[in-house]
Amino acid sequence: MDEAGTARSPHARRHGPWPSALLCIALLIALACGLNRWTHGFEVWTFEGRRELQWRAGELRAQPVDLRDSNARTPQLWGEQEGASAAYLVDFVYLRCASVCRALGSEFQRLQGELAAAPPGRPVHLVSISFDVVHDDAGALARYAAEQRADPRLWTLAVPRSAADAQALLRSLGVIVVPDGEGGYVHNGDIHLLDARGTLRGVFTLDQAEQALQAARRLAGVGQAR
Repeated sequence: MDEAGTARSPHARRHGPWPSALLCIALLIALACGLNRWTHGFEVWTFEGRRELQWRAGELRAQPVDLRDSNARTPQLWGEQEGASAAYLVDFVYLRCASVCRALGSEFQRLQGELAAAPPGRPVHLVSISFDVVHDDAGALARYAAEQRADPRLWTLAVPRSAADAQALLRSLGVIVVPDGEGGYVHNGDIHLLDARGTLRGVFTLDQAEQALQAARRLAGVGQAR
């Protein structure tokens, strides 16, 4: 054993700490490169900040998925569909939520009133999408629509056909939804402005709902944009 140890000692001394040091340097370089990409040149350190850079660059677009509305039909929204609105204000909710989702519903109800009073054409459309595909079926959507007095010509309530579709849609727009461990979800109450192709063009907080509507009208080329 002493002889083997004696034989290895010169070998270990020749290499010294350099292999470990080089490995550490390589890992640090890889980490720095990854952080540089994720933070856009070390300028953005939050998820929302990164998402803002992405949507401002036009990089976020709603994943085309199958939706069903309160009548169990497939609504024709953004994309290449004929008759698609020029702008959409979209929120993501689940109908058992008694906090931010209800507040969003009340705000969308108010925005619906403003749209109803606008000139014919309705280029701006409201969309509430539930990500709770297990509980929010067509019946639940219909009850919620009746409660909110949602006019289907102005406001569509829908849910993806599968959990996979829901996740694909949320990911495509950078929306984070996390189970709260009690049967509900933690999520933000943002209002998303999408154009006719489903590209994310703006993100607004709940208390910026009026600004969201004005931005949608400008995007549609009506109202203040004229």
